[in-house]
Amino acid sequence: TIVIDMYSPYISLIKSIFPNAKIIIDKFHIVQLFSRALNKTRIKIMNNDKKNYNKFKKYWKLLLKDKSKIDYVKYRYHRSFKNQMREIDIINYLLDLDPILEASYNLYHDVRHCIKNRNFNLLKKILNEANNHVSDYMKTSIKTIKKYIDYVRNTLRYSYTNGVLEGINNKIKLIKRI
Repeated sequence: TIVIDMYSPYISLIKSIFPNAKIIIDKFHIVQLFSRALNKTRIKIMNNDKKNYNKFKKYWKLLLKDKSKIDYVKYRYHRSFKNQMREIDIINYLLDLDPILEASYNLYHDVRHCIKNRNFNLLKKILNEANNHVSDYMKTSIKTIKKYIDYVRNTLRYSYTNGVLEGINNKIKLIKRI
C-alpha cells in the first residue's frame, strides 16, 4: 500500500514502479479538497453580500466545524448579531442566506461523515446524487474525487494515513520559515 495525495504524476510513477501496490488517497486530502471548495463558496457569497459580509468572514470556522461538535445548547452573546445565539443558530442564519451555500455545506458534511465512518457505498451514492445546487467549486471537487474513486475506495478500506509524515513536513517548513 502507498498513501499519497491526489497528485497524478505520483500515481503514474507508482503504477510504473509498483504495479501491484494499492494506492490510497490520504483522508486528510479528501477532506481538504471539499473544505477548500466550501470555503471558496463562502468567500464568493461573502463578497456579493455586503450586509452580511462580516458575519460570513467572522464565522467561517463554524461552517467547517464537525457537526457532532456544534453547540446546540449554550447561548453566547455575538456582537455581529447583537444577540444571544447558539452556534447552530449562526450556522442556520448563514445557510438560509444562500441555497448554494446550504447545498455545498450539506455535501461537505456528508462527505466527512462517509470518510469518518468509512462508508464507501454511501460516499459513492452521495457523489452521484450531488445536485446542481452545489457551487461550481464543489462540482469540481466531486469530479476530482470521481476521477480517483478506486483509490478513495482503498482509503476507506484500509486505515493507513500519512498524517504523521505530513505533520513532520509541516514542522520542517515552519522551522525553515522562522
